[in-house]
Amino acid sequence: MLRKILLIVTVAIFSVMGKADETDVSKIAEDYPYKGNAIMSTVLGTPSEQWHKLKNPKGPQVKKFKSNKRIPSILRQWGDYEYGIWKQKKEAPLMLLISGTGSLYNSGLSMYIANVFYERGYNVIAFSSTSTMPYIVSQSKNNYAGYVKDEVPHLYELMVKAIAEEKKSGMKISKINIGGYSLGGFQSLLIQELDVEKGKIKINKSLLLNTPVSILTATKQLDSYLIKNGIYDAKGLEKFFDRIFSRIIYDKTVELKDVDFTNLTASLGKLKLTDSDFEALTGLLFRFYSANMTFAGEVFSGNKSTGRLSDKKTYKRFDSVTKEFHEGLSVSFDEYSREILYPYLKKYKYPDLTMEQFVKDFSLDNSHDFIVNNSEKIIFITSKDDILMNEGELGYIDKHFKNKVIIPHGGHTGVLWHRDVAKLMVDKLEEN
Repeated sequence: MLRKILLIVTVAIFSVMGKADETDVSKIAEDYPYKGNAIMSTVLGTPSEQWHKLKNPKGPQVKKFKSNKRIPSILRQWGDYEYGIWKQKKEAPLMLLISGTGSLYNSGLSMYIANVFYERGYNVIAFSSTSTMPYIVSQSKNNYAGYVKDEVPHLYELMVKAIAEEKKSGMKISKINIGGYSLGGFQSLLIQELDVEKGKIKINKSLLLNTPVSILTATKQLDSYLIKNGIYDAKGLEKFFDRIFSRIIYDKTVELKDVDFTNLTASLGKLKLTDSDFEALTGLLFRFYSANMTFAGEVFSGNKSTGRLSDKKTYKRFDSVTKEFHEGLSVSFDEYSREILYPYLKKYKYPDLTMEQFVKDFSLDNSHDFIVNNSEKIIFITSKDDILMNEGELGYIDKHFKNKVIIPHGGHTGVLWHRDVAKLMVDKLEEN
């Protein structure tokens, strides 16, 4: 009888140990002000009074990787790829942080997340997104950037070098995790998967924050915000900004002193913009990134460029690029990927690449087996109303990622600033 009781107790104990505590999502960011408005959450983020209060925020030690290719003079200002270091005085875990689309290592959200982890006792190395001009110009292996299959292995090698350099300079590392938000989260998982094969970093866990299931689906949604609001090119953009600035000039309830250009989030709130305005601003921000890729690709390709932006084949350092800027705003990422990037890759690098495989390379489902077999090592935190995901993709996350938290609100990365989420991301990473 005693043996039977002990057996029952033992089974019960191990059953409890085998299950991570379910997070009560209803308690996360209960005071968040933009519930029910995902686009406003995405643009305005979280009010500063709801942020985690950092005790002693620090800026990073800045290091760089120089380019190993010839850079045209007009792109020379982006000739180095910088990254940031936060180093503990004693042995500590290391967090590798990858910024989201278009964000540098020292962008606001990256600096905030880095300091959250640093305050909790982590070493941190933060990397700029591969969609920024410093990476596109100085590091991309392709004339036309943006192909994750090529960028992830290269970013992995940069991380290997950065870690080795920090170890030489005295950083003591107990274990290594990786994480990122938006595109940075997507790449974090792919690097974790690559590390299982290569074993150069020995990544323990990954942290995916508001990570899209499909990059191409996400960018289509962003482009749709511009089309929906009648912005197809630079002329449409000009009309949009004319309308915004007319509010500042003619609306007596809005005074110029209320618009602080050093605090865009607060200023946008005071301008009482509509959901359509927020949609246009969101789509516009991401349109700049695809324009950058298109322009840099044209410059690097020279005589072999697509000619989408200009008939010029060479550029001098101080040449006007007004025409290219206007044309670039008319190129969505979907157009860029299918009409420029894919033909370039097929012609010059991967002649057997099919469009089906190309599209799959931009989806987490391409790593399906890795996700299923390593789900306990992947923490996925996102918002139920993330504007870059549809119901089917939320279902995919819910089904295949065991260690996930789906917050009821917060849009795309908006709620990541909240003090509850700042605590949650580190706590989840440290769960056994």
